[in-house]
Amino acid sequence: MTEREVVRLALERKNPPYVPWQIDLTEAVSRQLADYYGAGDSMQDRTGSHLVREKNKNHTILDELHHRDIFGVTWQKESAGDIGVVTDYLMPEPEFGSYVFPVPDPELIGGKCRSLVEKFQNRFKIFEFSFSFFERAWTLRGMENILSDFLLEPDFVRALFEKLFQYNLEGIRIAAQYPIDAIMFGDDWGQQKGMLMGAPLWRKFIKPYMGKLFEAVKISGKSIILHSCGDILEIMGDLIDMGLDIYNTFQPEVYDMKDFKRRFGRNITVYGGVSTQGVLAHGTPEDVREAALRAMEILGSGGGYIAAPTHQIPAGTPLENILALIETVQGQK
Repeated sequence: MTEREVVRLALERKNPPYVPWQIDLTEAVSRQLADYYGAGDSMQDRTGSHLVREKNKNHTILDELHHRDIFGVTWQKESAGDIGVVTDYLMPEPEFGSYVFPVPDPELIGGKCRSLVEKFQNRFKIFEFSFSFFERAWTLRGMENILSDFLLEPDFVRALFEKLFQYNLEGIRIAAQYPIDAIMFGDDWGQQKGMLMGAPLWRKFIKPYMGKLFEAVKISGKSIILHSCGDILEIMGDLIDMGLDIYNTFQPEVYDMKDFKRRFGRNITVYGGVSTQGVLAHGTPEDVREAALRAMEILGSGGGYIAAPTHQIPAGTPLENILALIETVQGQK
């Protein structure tokens, strides 16, 4: 049975032979593991990860610490491997001004999708639109400004979201032409407790557009994955009704595993569960093994779980803890 088939069984909650897994790595940790293992196999092969992903991403490197993304936003890294911070906001006022929105690049998206299909026939293949909606809005406008705009400038918010919706809709149309398995959206709405904008404003401004994007993915025959950090429990029912298939990331410091599985396990697949801010960063290898086994036992019961760290494993994580996670998930087979 291929890795892709195991993931499919997990999504359909048909008792896969083992819990599929994904070890997401930052570039720094990927290099660290490559040094540990030595030259040869890719980290995809070394970790045995079941999912492969490409992003709608094409940064222009400006200098050692600065890069510009597809939307023209300039980022400054504070350390190696860090995503960085936005240096200036292209919409300082609630208006578009002279800003020209990009259009999805068929060559970029098509090339990355073809690469996935050609290289990873037996893996579950994902194309991701990261910073897809709310996150893209705040990179253009600023976090405080866009949250204030929800209350003070609702017409601007709707106009901005309509532009982002059209961009993502066209991107989905391009990616869906290829035999990939899923479209993933990256859009952080949660904080450690509760949502950044609250459920009422999310339902008013974000849900209508995300719902139409989900619908477009469903029509294409692909699965829908959402990455959203933090506590978004109060809208989980909305997301299930909208057709979400896989929710990433499940943070054990945010959610109760047993309660979440009981309430939503029949309708949604969870991806995550081993804390990068907790046990991987500060525990022992035995702690990591116990955490991974517990997540697989509870969340993986009857399918519906992809074992994974709660985010890409960051630089500074003890190597022995990373190896303990890899060995534990691989030890199922």
